[in-house]
Amino acid sequence: MDLFWTFLSLRYVSIIAVISSFIGAVLLFILDALKVAGAAGVMWFMGDPARIMVEAHGATSATSGVVILTINAIDCFLFALILLIFSYGIYTLFINSEIVLSDKYPRGMKVGSIAQLKLYLIQVVITILFVQFLETVIVNGEHPLDWQAIVLPGAILFLAGAVYLMQAGHGENA
Repeated sequence: MDLFWTFLSLRYVSIIAVISSFIGAVLLFILDALKVAGAAGVMWFMGDPARIMVEAHGATSATSGVVILTINAIDCFLFALILLIFSYGIYTLFINSEIVLSDKYPRGMKVGSIAQLKLYLIQVVITILFVQFLETVIVNGEHPLDWQAIVLPGAILFLAGAVYLMQAGHGENA
């Protein structure tokens, strides 16, 4: 009987994943805010530090630099949000499942299973890959894309197909 209660108390070890994911989300939100502020600095000032930031991301002009920095920030915002959802999801699945029933819990963060968390993660990975492809297209500008640029849309297509097949196999509507 003591072994049973010891096993049940091990679920509280998952608090490490909850806290780590939450801290990661907060750090990414701060980093993203700095990227957007950097994009604003590029747009208004275009001084030497801003020019260095634009050139580091592969842009050739201030306008494309602002676009690239903003797209990059959106990419990180998406990942920060998935970390936040992951943190809430692990908390509700393993530590405090009654919180989901309360009205204070955000509707968009309700997670019913580990499979749903994985599905969220896969969907965000697909979106991040699309944003990376968009950034590649913007950086290349008028130059034609080489054959290696096809890899990202191909990966997006295959991952989206896999998600569709996973949902069709379980009869879920997401």
